[in-house]
Amino acid sequence: MYRYSIIIASLFIFLFTGCSVKNLQINKSIVKSYKYENKYLLFALMYEQDGDYNDARVYFLKLYKHTKKIDYLKKLINVTIRAKEYKKLKEYLSMGLDDYPENEMLKRTYIKYLLFKKDYKKAKRLTFDLVKSDKDVKNYEFAGLVFLSFKEYKFALKYFERAYGIGYNEKILSNIANILYLYLNKKDEAIAYLETHIRMRGCSKNICYQLLNFYAKEKDVNGLISVYKRLYFHTKDKKFAKKVVELLMYQGERKTAIRFLKKSDYDDRLLIDIYVSMKDFKNAYKTAKLLYKKDPNPSFLGKMAIFQYEGAKVRDKKLLMSVSKKFEKAIHATKDPLYLNYYGYLLIDYNLNIKKGIKLVKEALKEEPDSPYYLDSLAWGYYKLGLCKKAKKIMSKVLQMTGDSEVKKHDNAINECIKKKEDK
Repeated sequence: MYRYSIIIASLFIFLFTGCSVKNLQINKSIVKSYKYENKYLLFALMYEQDGDYNDARVYFLKLYKHTKKIDYLKKLINVTIRAKEYKKLKEYLSMGLDDYPENEMLKRTYIKYLLFKKDYKKAKRLTFDLVKSDKDVKNYEFAGLVFLSFKEYKFALKYFERAYGIGYNEKILSNIANILYLYLNKKDEAIAYLETHIRMRGCSKNICYQLLNFYAKEKDVNGLISVYKRLYFHTKDKKFAKKVVELLMYQGERKTAIRFLKKSDYDDRLLIDIYVSMKDFKNAYKTAKLLYKKDPNPSFLGKMAIFQYEGAKVRDKKLLMSVSKKFEKAIHATKDPLYLNYYGYLLIDYNLNIKKGIKLVKEALKEEPDSPYYLDSLAWGYYKLGLCKKAKKIMSKVLQMTGDSEVKKHDNAINECIKKKEDK
């Protein structure tokens, strides 16, 4: 019942939107002048504006009876529907059709009235007559909605397709696609309709969202990616680019994701993340460097230091000095625990400045006190200072949190240190 009400409501909206007076058929031979026309029109519009549709109806009725102008009849029908005076509606429609027997707007409204009164047989017959008498896009669309309300999907599809063939209207196309996909089980045809329209006429949000919905139901990831790409390049809305990258990464298509990001210019920071996931630190470094030139954010400098170190084939003194300079600038401007720990660990591991390294790691632990990796760095610092029992106490806690191979390597070295001291 709810679905039926929606369709009937759509039919009424169909009539009273986008229908200007100049497009209505006017029988000039019966139109008359009326001395109170302006006065009554003012009253009618005032009552309509105030939501007093019954009083507005009284004046629009007088105006129509005295002038026979169809624009007043249209307003009369409108306020009558709003006032829910459906018994009067039939009377006014009959009156109008007597004066304007060929007027399509009146014919369509009368058919809607018959649907409302559940006189389906007569409504169907008049709908057939309507599309035979005038092969107009509005009549075809109207017929499609009527037969959709009857659940006669093949007839509805027939008339929607004829209407779409005239104007390529997206709302009509949406109805075609829904009928094919939801009611006639022609899912590939529904998708093909939408894809063809998008290729020929562009990717509007409404049509592309409908296509996304179909692809999601079909679990067609490639289809989803294709539509999200179109939406992004059409709207430049970053949320669509993000969806493209997420789906490509889900498929493991990291190189394709990189190509898309370069073409779309969406988010170079995301590009860095993908390079890191591929262990392509050379390109991660280049991208971070370009970002730093555009925006001298110390965070980019910290990333550059990490990528330079991780991507180096030879980690000599020259490299360590270059990395250290970058870290010094980064941690001076930002106390990011990631950079504090990373730089601190390098100072410890390469015996560059163990005490300073420990100090930096402790600063990182103030922000993230339970990080097993930061605790491991601290334990390694104490080991380097020969404080092996102190290192072991921390490492025992770390081993309860992670079984990382580097952690185990450090633990073994600490155990050996303790053993050697005990042997002495």
